[in-house]
Amino acid sequence: MALPQRLPTLSVKEAATALDVHPSTIYRWVDEGELPAIRYGKSRVDGSKKRGGEIRIPEYVIADRLRRGPVTEPLKEVA
Repeated sequence: MALPQRLPTLSVKEAATALDVHPSTIYRWVDEGELPAIRYGKSRVDGSKKRGGEIRIPEYVIADRLRRGPVTEPLKEVA
């Protein structure tokens, strides 16, 4: 039986470069569920500030974001 092929993925830094945003933006999008990602390695410990494991973003997710045009952040309302 053959192993399944690996899904091509990008690191957080590579994804940030491709989308022309800061790596912390990629982490935020992943945390908010706006950017699907795969986490490898140790799980995040509850209450810990450490993220745990390595985050990889599938290439097709980045390609889809790029097809939709420039990435822009919505302006936050000031109260």
